[in-house]
Amino acid sequence: MREAVSVSQLNKYIKEMFADDNILRNVIVKGEVSNFKESRGNYYFSLKDELAAVQCIIFTNYSGAGVDLTNVSDGAQITVYGKVAVYEKGGTYAIYVSKIENFGLGEYFIKLEELKKKLFELGMFDDSYKKEIPKYSINIGVVTAENGAAIRDIYKTIKDKNPYANVTLYPSLVQGDNAYKTIIDGIMTLDKMDLDVIIVGRGGGSIEDLYCFNDERVAYAIFNAKTPIISAVGHEINDSISDLVADVRVATPTAAGELATFSYENFENDLENYKLSLDDIIEDKLDRLKEGLDSRKRQIASLAPKAKVERYKDNLKHIRERLKTSMDSKVSNLRHDLEKYIEKLKSRDVLDKLGKGLAYTTDAKGKKIKSTKDVKVGKIILSRLKDGVIESEVTKIRK
Repeated sequence: MREAVSVSQLNKYIKEMFADDNILRNVIVKGEVSNFKESRGNYYFSLKDELAAVQCIIFTNYSGAGVDLTNVSDGAQITVYGKVAVYEKGGTYAIYVSKIENFGLGEYFIKLEELKKKLFELGMFDDSYKKEIPKYSINIGVVTAENGAAIRDIYKTIKDKNPYANVTLYPSLVQGDNAYKTIIDGIMTLDKMDLDVIIVGRGGGSIEDLYCFNDERVAYAIFNAKTPIISAVGHEINDSISDLVADVRVATPTAAGELATFSYENFENDLENYKLSLDDIIEDKLDRLKEGLDSRKRQIASLAPKAKVERYKDNLKHIRERLKTSMDSKVSNLRHDLEKYIEKLKSRDVLDKLGKGLAYTTDAKGKKIKSTKDVKVGKIILSRLKDGVIESEVTKIRK
């Protein structure tokens, strides 16, 4: 029986095999760039075709010095020159790139850009259709993998901020050919549950891993949902279709949990501050109402019927006194005038003169006789004396 070797011995052996292989020391490979990124001055990406992918590394201070990276990005169709080597510590291999020839965008990225253009022209990315995330969400739905890191991060973040929040998970696939179906089912199911907000996403990944979030059917499911949706695909380099259609996009599941809920502690503090402010407002309002009520009471008291009657009595008393004074003065004046008139009348009093032997003579009809011409013989005349009237017949007239 052969003796077992260590992992490091095996990796070292494989590395030496790669190093001794003339073909692997000088390879030329074409494919589509995926998951292109930079770290500490070096560049990493996958080179893929329809069936497989291989990792590529550009060490800018080593074999990759001077490599032209113009237009090298996800989706680019390129040819790389370099050698295949083994990373002994990790047991992985990659192409260490020394030269790149760029031939343009790959077919998938061309289709993706065409889809983005189509949905943009339909207005599905327009801000006017974006729904606002409720400030005080309490019922939160999540469409993601049941056992992935994304749901753990989302759940922990939400519960740390608000232990009373309700999180409803719809477990879905987040990569693979049928993932889009489960994502759509999850969105449609949670959208019927009258939740405050829905989070859709996963914890990052390569371009290939995110195919399902670039599916047109997923875009329509997000756009047609009545519930606000947060997209948390976790890929910062390129916007996925779900990012562009969703009401809000965030970079990570943790950020989605932060956005979806509110801090219960801050909420309690806000409520206490609102209560204090409301108490001050109510107290101030009551004080002003009390002042107004006191003013109305005083006004009512001044306008009360009893008070009016008393005022009218006082006014009537004053008027009566003024009238009495005025009438007394008037009567006194009249009495004085009357006495003067009496004295004048006495000097002209007919009765007084009649008492001295004078008579007042008229015809039978009472017409005053002033002259002998006013009578004729045989006519009746009346002579009024002090104590009566003498009726006479004229028998003779002497002139």
